[in-house]
Amino acid sequence: MPKKKKEILMLFERTFSALEAMGNPRLQLPIFYESPISLRFEIGPEEYSTRDPRYLRLAQWRAAFLYAKAAPFDTLLWVLYRTPLEETEIPELLSRFQEITRLPLPAEVLEQETTDSDGDPLIRVFFFWDLNQTPLKADNLLTEITRTDYRGFRELSSAVFFFRTDTPFLLHLYDDRGMDLVAADKEVLRPFYEDCHNWLLDYDLPRMNKIFANPKDTEPF
Repeated sequence: MPKKKKEILMLFERTFSALEAMGNPRLQLPIFYESPISLRFEIGPEEYSTRDPRYLRLAQWRAAFLYAKAAPFDTLLWVLYRTPLEETEIPELLSRFQEITRLPLPAEVLEQETTDSDGDPLIRVFFFWDLNQTPLKADNLLTEITRTDYRGFRELSSAVFFFRTDTPFLLHLYDDRGMDLVAADKEVLRPFYEDCHNWLLDYDLPRMNKIFANPKDTEPF
């Protein structure tokens, strides 16, 4: 048992160590704006209406493409937000997440008491999976995240984080609209910036161009 406890602590520590290296130690949202070196991709294609079946199909394809380009990941984190008024119990929600991912129980569960923007009580529950020990077939999870606004599992929206902790890197698909990529070293993100430039969100393109226009190892701002 002591050995298992040590492994759990290492999993938590390596994740938040990576977040600190990426400049967002508290995992603040929105990830793109809270992280110094980041990219924001438009996942849902603007040329199709959200009512067009092709919209979600293409969004899911883009999400899967970027995930495959970024893989492998060593840590999966799902953050569940709960208020005193929520009726659904946490075990029921976790069971649904497991059905979607085909994962076992998480390696570690942590709870954090905080408040929402109105000052009301809020609990953040962190579920960690060690993907080195339990590989994930991500296709179904990515698909379900893009469907959260279409009568899907709403607790997946902006709540699932894929980490590579040895070379700090984070992939955050928040729903059908977008995906953020974050790294401690901008050269890790450069292939995404160059190869998938047409998918970058136009609204935030000036910020991203400024980051990658600077010489290596200099501050973006």
